[in-house]
Amino acid sequence: MKSPEEIIGLLRERESNLEPGFARMRRVRAAYDGDIVVPLPELDDNEQVAVANLLAQGLDQTAMRISSVMPDVVMPPIKDDQKQAEKRASVRRRAVLGWWQHNRMDIKLSKRARHMLGYASSPVSLRFNSKLGVPEWTVRDPLTTFPAPLFGPDDMAPYDTIFTYERTYDWLMDNYPDHAFKLRHKDTKGSDLYQLVEYCDPEETVLLAVGRDIQQGSSWNRNADYSPPLAELERSVNRAGICPVVIAGRVNLDQPQGQFDQMLGMYQMQAKLMALEVLAVQKGIFPDSWLVANPGETPQIINTANGLTGEVGILKGGQLKDTVVNPGFMTNPTIDRLERGQRLTAGIPSEFGGESGSNIRTGRRGEAVLSAVVDFPVQEAQRMIAASLEVENKRAIALMKAYAGNKPKSFYVTMKGAKGVVDYTPNKDFETDENHVVYSHSGADINNLVIGAGQRIGMGTMSKRSFMQIDPMVDDAEHEHDAVIAENLEQALLVSIQTQASQGSIPPNDLARITELVRTDKAELADAVQKVQEEAQQRQASEAPAGSPETMPGLAQEGVGAEQAVASAGGRPALRDLLAQVG
Repeated sequence: MKSPEEIIGLLRERESNLEPGFARMRRVRAAYDGDIVVPLPELDDNEQVAVANLLAQGLDQTAMRISSVMPDVVMPPIKDDQKQAEKRASVRRRAVLGWWQHNRMDIKLSKRARHMLGYASSPVSLRFNSKLGVPEWTVRDPLTTFPAPLFGPDDMAPYDTIFTYERTYDWLMDNYPDHAFKLRHKDTKGSDLYQLVEYCDPEETVLLAVGRDIQQGSSWNRNADYSPPLAELERSVNRAGICPVVIAGRVNLDQPQGQFDQMLGMYQMQAKLMALEVLAVQKGIFPDSWLVANPGETPQIINTANGLTGEVGILKGGQLKDTVVNPGFMTNPTIDRLERGQRLTAGIPSEFGGESGSNIRTGRRGEAVLSAVVDFPVQEAQRMIAASLEVENKRAIALMKAYAGNKPKSFYVTMKGAKGVVDYTPNKDFETDENHVVYSHSGADINNLVIGAGQRIGMGTMSKRSFMQIDPMVDDAEHEHDAVIAENLEQALLVSIQTQASQGSIPPNDLARITELVRTDKAELADAVQKVQEEAQQRQASEAPAGSPETMPGLAQEGVGAEQAVASAGGRPALRDLLAQVG
């Protein structure tokens, strides 16, 4: 067990060690938010940079492609030859998907994709929600996460982690009034911010509140030499015996780097050149005027001109000259080259902004270029997220077994391929935590997935049913397959009825009866045709002589019975024959 002082000491040590990486993250965040400072005294302090924010555009567009497709989870059975094992594996899969659904994993993955691309780090923490009886995921800010050292991109489970965040004094009073009273001083306001420190390791979770630095007037001072007052708000035992934190990283050579780190210098220079050009344009519109003296004379302004009132300006002993400032002829080409350099460095195609490359003449070629730029970064990010989710699922299972192992749980799942009620008991059904998280087609967003699958179906290298299995828009592939077949048969039946009706083969009364049943939603088309067929048989049987075969409705085989009588009498095939022709 670590004391509050030991935790604060460990936090200060990791703040110092991780500061170079945090400085890089802060630069990316500033560029993403548009908080680029151009050191020019002529600019207004409140003036924003007048340049396209390619970093924000590229980060958002790529992240949206990464999170546009939800992954699936596979829970392999322990024994392949046992039906019971396969059934439990299906229960485990649906339970995990239900946890994802409760946590709105689709939204969380959007945030995590941005952290992965911009900060090269995507930390999450898990805890057991005792009220709902499910594990909960929390997306953490990489700038306030201080994990134990990790070794390589495949190392995602730190031994311990420290999180920091800020809360107001009013929040402390509402949640921890006794401790809040100990941290207050005479100048404390309800809106004052206090630093909270959360420490997690396999044994315990500790929540601390750091007192305010009265001398500095701030909530906390990480570089202070004094020991600030501390309040231990909570301390709980981790029953699962694991640190419930997983940190996915981006693949790099040695130091963590985001996808857009290398373009920050070019972005800064482009903003500076753009600001200088704007200043030159302003000087051209509002030039500086100089009063130049004539030789041997002292210049003097007798009267200032005013165009609104018609006042005439009078000068004595000199003349006014305007300073003409024109931007250099290389200014705009340099700005364009810097923008192109940013796109090439960070892989930001012009299509992200709705533009099309002028040298791309065909749609197929444009799609190939866009895929070459975007698909591989998306593919790699999805693989890292899938690997992280596998580790997170194992921790979620451990939490469920530790806190609610023998408690039956039941809830309704609506995620793809898992619709319906799932009933499970963690200790009984989770015989193993082995799981595999997979993307149906890594590297492709939803649009590219549909286009690529459609091409394969057209070439005959992929079945429609196989595509339905990976299509994110299809929840139940088997149900969708049956629905497509039913629609095709219904369309064929409709075409047959329309053809026979145009030829006069169906009595108008029967056709009107079918139309009425369908229009009033009393029956589907096939049911309506069958019902009218039965009514026609009963009507025809009642009109035939007693004792004849025609009095036996429903026996109308081909060429026999009531349908034979109607056909011979009117020369038109019966409705039953039409149904037989349709199949």
